[in-house]
Amino acid sequence: MTNFATFSDACYGFAFTPFGKCGMAKSEQGIFSLTFPSDEESVRVELQRKFPNVKFYRNDDEMEKMVYFIFQKNEYPALALYGTNFQLSVWEALQKIPFGSTVSYEDVAKSMGFPKAVRAVAHAVACNPVAFLVPCHRVVRKNGGLGGFRWGMERKISMLKWEKENLHL
Repeated sequence: MTNFATFSDACYGFAFTPFGKCGMAKSEQGIFSLTFPSDEESVRVELQRKFPNVKFYRNDDEMEKMVYFIFQKNEYPALALYGTNFQLSVWEALQKIPFGSTVSYEDVAKSMGFPKAVRAVAHAVACNPVAFLVPCHRVVRKNGGLGGFRWGMERKISMLKWEKENLHL
């Protein structure tokens, strides 16, 4: 993981997941964006805003192949995450949460050695650029409440349920 983009071109596209249509982008280094947008144009605009020096080309077939490997074969591609050092540390901690499990924001902060940084952890979780692959949906409130989710509570519930049903993968 790195905190800055080092690529000049990347592909993006759309595919259907068990949780609805996703927009995904990847470079030679790996996937750096997985979202659940309300429309396709917003994905292109957001990618160009975040990475103004990158030439993007659309390739839905490549994204469908990625989704197949992720959700059918349980094979996770390389990630190319970009953020602050703290965000990268939080996203790394999230990747250690076992499939089908949940932890609290406080648990994540403690696991990182920053027990009082719960709000900062929550903010980093909310900024996760690769939904599902960095499993921010596995983080819940200390009291067991689901908390928020950038892509909607129905989708978070669906992801958690899907993981429980597919623990054998």
